[in-house]
Amino acid sequence: MAIARSHIARQTFWIAVLDMLCLLAGSALGVSARLGAGELRTYVFDHLDGWLIFFSSIALANYLAGAYRLQHTFSRFNLAVNWLFSLTFALLVLSLTSYAWFRLLLGRGVLALSVACYGALSLGVRLLAYRSLFRSRLFLCRVAVLGTGETAREMRRLVERDYVLPAHRVMAFIALRAAQHERASEAGSVVEAVALLEATAESLDAVVRGLGIDLLIVGLESPDDVRALYPQLRRLRFAGIEVLSPLHVEELYSGRTPLEYVDEDYLTQASLESGFLVVRRVKRLADIGIGLAACVFFAPIALVAAVLIKLSAPREPVLYFQTRVGQFGRPFRICKFRTMRSGAEAETGPVWSSFGDPRVTRLGRILRRFRLDEIPQIVNILKGEMSMVGPRPERPELTEKLAREIPYYAERENVVPGLTGWAQIRYPYGSSVDDAARKLEYDMYYIKHLSFSLDVQIVLSTLRIVLFGKERQV
Repeated sequence: MAIARSHIARQTFWIAVLDMLCLLAGSALGVSARLGAGELRTYVFDHLDGWLIFFSSIALANYLAGAYRLQHTFSRFNLAVNWLFSLTFALLVLSLTSYAWFRLLLGRGVLALSVACYGALSLGVRLLAYRSLFRSRLFLCRVAVLGTGETAREMRRLVERDYVLPAHRVMAFIALRAAQHERASEAGSVVEAVALLEATAESLDAVVRGLGIDLLIVGLESPDDVRALYPQLRRLRFAGIEVLSPLHVEELYSGRTPLEYVDEDYLTQASLESGFLVVRRVKRLADIGIGLAACVFFAPIALVAAVLIKLSAPREPVLYFQTRVGQFGRPFRICKFRTMRSGAEAETGPVWSSFGDPRVTRLGRILRRFRLDEIPQIVNILKGEMSMVGPRPERPELTEKLAREIPYYAERENVVPGLTGWAQIRYPYGSSVDDAARKLEYDMYYIKHLSFSLDVQIVLSTLRIVLFGKERQV
């Protein structure tokens, strides 16, 4: 899981505070509407255990859904899905605890009204906060970029994108110069309409503090220049100014790990920071539970899909089996509904499926759009060959090709492949080596920051594709 950064802590704090205020107000309105304002105090204290469980489950659900964190992307649909998840999770927890304790912890009428009031208040406040409050000067994150080259300018473009919340604004670029070349900065010097300041290693601390910034991004082109500034950067960090490298900026604001920053040292450190060893047992239990529930839920849909496939081509098989590469390179046979004509690769051999692929049948296009062709892979999940969330398993022939052309491509095989994943929802469609490299950057991020919370966020984001057949290319 990503480490919390001090320069966005205010956003996290105020989202949580606003959510709790909505919860308190919604619950008070629910009790008052059901029993009258005079019974509010008595009912709350008589059912304190139920309220504590209700409040705690809401907070836990919002944490798992990533509702209290910096937004990689802002979407009203995803916001609504997270909101619905938190309510459903809270009601489920409250129902299970009431069943376990053999009594209703909160009355049904009170609970229904409280949930309705909280839900309306919470959704309204979050939309207001994300659309207005976190774009205002009140929560503005003031940024300075050390450097003036292409890396520095790219960092500015990255943090000032519209969907980054709270809003960020680069106040100045800082050009580093040697002490012997000390001279006053030219009045009015600017880079891309942003003020340009100059500083030596000795004066960097004073220049940065004078700007009153929250975040300093180190965008120098030379690693040697960066290392020479380590003492000053540490001092600024301990003074309360967040300091980020280009790698940290990419991971925090775009959710990917650019391959140009990856080497053996990074991979070793990332493996030490990865939460996979801690969460793998929880993931496996969750995979079994969700897999069994999915079998029941998707059984009618799978039956209809199977019948339609058979009717469209009576002599062709309904299911399609294909060898894929699993964890540590172990091959396994993946199971999917057939969406291509039989013998589609007889002439071409193993190739990527492209957008508008002529080999895909008319029915297959519909199944693929809504990911319904992947329902049979639940069997692979129950067998332990796949997880609900993880890097997408690739074919052995393509894996060998990509491993030769993309550095560290085999690193994605260190974790169990998934039905959906961070790369799939962030960069869902690929049909070239360049696309595979881009998706690997998201897989690298997932492996390093793997957590149960991140898995929940990925599953919730996948619902958009399943429900609406829409994918996002970034």
